[in-house]
Amino acid sequence: MAKTSINVRACNIGCAERHNLRSKELDYIRPELSYRNEQWSEMKIADVLEDIREKYKQHTGQSMQKKATPIREGVVVIEDGTTLRQLQDFAERIEERFGIHTFQIYTHKDEGANVWDGNTEAWKPNYHAHMIFDWTDGETGRTRKLNKQNMAEMQTILAECLGMERGISSDRKHLSAIQYKNMVEAEKVAQIEKECRQMEHERNAMTDEVERVGKKLEDAQEKLKDATTKIKVQKLKGGAADTGTALLKAGTTVIDATASLFNSGKVKRQEQEIAELKRDNYELELKNQNLQGNLRTANKETERERENVRRALQSGAEKLKPITDLFPCMENAKENIEELRSMGVGDNDIRLLLTGKEITYSGNLYDRERRKTHQVRNVKIDIAKARNGYTTIWLNNFHFKEFFKQLWQQLQKALGIDKGMEFHR
Repeated sequence: MAKTSINVRACNIGCAERHNLRSKELDYIRPELSYRNEQWSEMKIADVLEDIREKYKQHTGQSMQKKATPIREGVVVIEDGTTLRQLQDFAERIEERFGIHTFQIYTHKDEGANVWDGNTEAWKPNYHAHMIFDWTDGETGRTRKLNKQNMAEMQTILAECLGMERGISSDRKHLSAIQYKNMVEAEKVAQIEKECRQMEHERNAMTDEVERVGKKLEDAQEKLKDATTKIKVQKLKGGAADTGTALLKAGTTVIDATASLFNSGKVKRQEQEIAELKRDNYELELKNQNLQGNLRTANKETERERENVRRALQSGAEKLKPITDLFPCMENAKENIEELRSMGVGDNDIRLLLTGKEITYSGNLYDRERRKTHQVRNVKIDIAKARNGYTTIWLNNFHFKEFFKQLWQQLQKALGIDKGMEFHR
């Protein structure tokens, strides 16, 4: 059974949604697999953050510290068959148990990297999910505190909801997609280095064996040469009959034994073994050179990909800067356009607002959060920066959420609805 785990960290407000929605081009995904990804979103991160900061200021009388992390992101290890419904069940259980509210969930089954298996590269998927949490008390906006035991319990609940084995608790952090790809590349390089060392070891062993067999053959040939020389000398000297006969017999025996040794094909076999060992040694050297070449190529590719990512980020920032300098309202235009359209503001008015102009609006405005339409007259609408530095929509100089909140309170008061009976989402 596959193991699961969750790693919770501060959410990167600026790019989390773009990454999770695949709204920017990524080089570590397979687009043909992106259709398998699932998503669920209740609210946008910027809206939730603004709401939390307002609640915190109302409760404490001061602004939330910059280092606070009220919105956090959990990266969950899943498997091929994990569904969005299982992750929603997990979200419901941890909200009931710890008060942690999940407002976005994304599953990613299109990320991964090519892994070298020793013969070829194969795709290794990196199945995971991103869960975006409101990590605060819903009334006060204060960040919730969970200890190690709470986080360990959360891991157990996750395993139960996903039907997977619980991973071992540790301090190891989940790797981002780029980190995962770099890790795989590093593992590939390490594997090639290991194989190079193995080839070098085998080549050295072959070289030693060639030298050993060659020395053995040289010794045998030297002994044969010495025995032949001694016999010839004894024959020339003549010597005593008995002694000569004995030496002749002894020499003949050595020659016969040596001839028998070589005639039996032993020397031929040894020479053949030496030739085979030399051939194997040559092949190992070629393979070692190829592996060294692959290692250099892998290192160059890794470095080139890192440089491409850096240049792409720099190029994107440079292309966007002239636009945002001239038209600050364009900084997060997509979100503002969607919000204005949901209110019922027409495209012609939206175009004026995006050029920094203020408009006066009369008609119906829709409060998406409370699902209520309000009829208004002469409401001034403009786009400007909020305290968090992001451009947002202002109605009569109030943040649009605060404006709708006031309209809602006025409606409740007009209807005589008791404050304790207010509608809660």
